[in-house]
Amino acid sequence: MDFGYPQNLSPEILKLYITQQGFRSPFSSKSSDRPVPNATLQVTGAVGWRREGLVYKKNEVFLDIVASVNLLMSSKGSVLRCDVTGKILMKCFLSGMPDLKLGLNDKLGLEKEAQLKARPTKRSARAAEIEVGSKTCGVCYFFATF
Repeated sequence: MDFGYPQNLSPEILKLYITQQGFRSPFSSKSSDRPVPNATLQVTGAVGWRREGLVYKKNEVFLDIVASVNLLMSSKGSVLRCDVTGKILMKCFLSGMPDLKLGLNDKLGLEKEAQLKARPTKRSARAAEIEVGSKTCGVCYFFATF
């Protein structure tokens, strides 16, 4: 489980945790006690949700980043409440069981202050373009104040 959310819902794995009988203590002094199965090893090593021999024409992973900005303002223009929530959705088309590392891109091309002053806006903002290989994701604006 990660942050209270189950990551693997395979019935075989869940049976290790949800039982109708209790486990005996591994520190018991009786030698006739049956050993406790190492549930952690079985959970982290088991991949029951992915069948063997899985092959795709192209090894691809599609990520969707969905963000939602909520803002509540008074009639006088003061901010009553604001928050940003988001999630990352992934669709995976990888053959076999490759190791996959994902990270946020640290190549941010920030615009210069002079370019920001030329924009017709009253709010202070900075803009960034994220470079992904030879492609460029759209410009994102980060507002310092509302």
